[in-house]
Amino acid sequence: MAATWLELVLMVLTIISLVIVHSTDHEGDDIIEEFFDVKPGGKLITVNKEMDKFSCGFTYAAQGGTHESWVMTISRSPDKSSYSCSVERPGGRSYLFFQQFKLKIKGAKLEEAAAFGDAESILRPEEYSIDKVKNKVTSNEDSFRSQLSKIMVFALKSRKTEL
Repeated sequence: MAATWLELVLMVLTIISLVIVHSTDHEGDDIIEEFFDVKPGGKLITVNKEMDKFSCGFTYAAQGGTHESWVMTISRSPDKSSYSCSVERPGGRSYLFFQQFKLKIKGAKLEEAAAFGDAESILRPEEYSIDKVKNKVTSNEDSFRSQLSKIMVFALKSRKTEL
């Protein structure tokens, strides 16, 4: 049953991402990408990106041979009511061993998230936690198997009510 639920979440996130990407004006600023190197060495490193008042921060510690090229992508819906943030290894496979990871967003409410060990396999539920109150996704210290190739979140802007 858990696998079915995870597959459903994955499908919903994929559809939402496709809707956001395909409904954007590619000549505008609805998608931003930043390429960065994930560096081994065991130190905590954070990469941040911001669009409007929405920000996405990816913090990690990894071990391995050499650095890898990764990309952080933030996209927003045309009406600016929703955002997605993904951090991934292009090509879908990382050879680094992640000691830990965290993806934290600000400026919108986290609705859904998924993390992948490789391009096709979502991490087991016990490997990571989704905290919708603190707007973050984190690896679980005792059960994370050190493999990560992609993490993605979908968030909604909070709507302010007027009196």
